[in-house]
Amino acid sequence: MTNHVRMGIYSITQGTYEELVDRARQGLAPILRNSPGFVFYSVSDVGDGRLVSVSTWETREQAEAAAANSAEWVSENLADSIALQENLIGEMTTLAATDRSAV
Repeated sequence: MTNHVRMGIYSITQGTYEELVDRARQGLAPILRNSPGFVFYSVSDVGDGRLVSVSTWETREQAEAAAANSAEWVSENLADSIALQENLIGEMTTLAATDRSAV
């Protein structure tokens, strides 16, 4: 099974990583979870005042829709706290997993 990944690389302009994660958990996560083709959503603190948002989708079109939905939510809820540096969407190839049927 091929999935598609959407990665947003952001710089934190105000607040802490933990505060941003809490706001995304309460606001954006439910929106993504209820979207067609949703597989998972996570956020990572990559240091230097940056974070990476990663979501996985069944199709590229669903990943693109998630990018648009995420951008809208961020502009309405986090515009004063983060700035999008890069938006990436691509096919994901799993090379190893604890569940071998996922590879």
